[in-house]
Amino acid sequence: MIAHFKDMDCNFAITENGIIYAPKDDEHIQFLSEADHIPYKVVNYDEYLTKPKPKLMIICKPDYMDRIIERAQTFKSDKFKSSSLKTASDLYEYMDPHISKTAGLIEILKLHDIDIKDILTFGDADNDYDMTLNVGIGVVMANGSEKTKSVADYITDDNDHDGIGNYIEKYVLHLD
Repeated sequence: MIAHFKDMDCNFAITENGIIYAPKDDEHIQFLSEADHIPYKVVNYDEYLTKPKPKLMIICKPDYMDRIIERAQTFKSDKFKSSSLKTASDLYEYMDPHISKTAGLIEILKLHDIDIKDILTFGDADNDYDMTLNVGIGVVMANGSEKTKSVADYITDDNDHDGIGNYIEKYVLHLD
């Protein structure tokens, strides 16, 4: 995957144990680290990637994302299966197709004998689509992706206007 994008104006990131690992230090990894409040470390990816990782993020400027998506559509591999999607204006992610928010929720909910239809989730990006579709109540932020909003039970205010808090106050705590 990395070789497929190596000539492009982007960087790569893998989050593991509370650190973002990247093959080079540049404005892309610095921005991601600062935005997510997670430290980053530059490592030799040839050495670092000796074991499989569940997800690879491609970081770029938002105005460059269309080129990343176009290139991603030409990526093919007979060695392994992956799914990919844009998860933010500056992030494109490849992951194991068996890993999803829905799959993770189901596993955790099994431990507590809770059905996925009995929970409420909040989302905003395309990677929240499947989760929003499968839970009992899927709430999506007003600034969320059109795809995910299309399956939402409710659309709340955006992140900058206390969307989650407003929804909880109105529908969970009934403070209106």
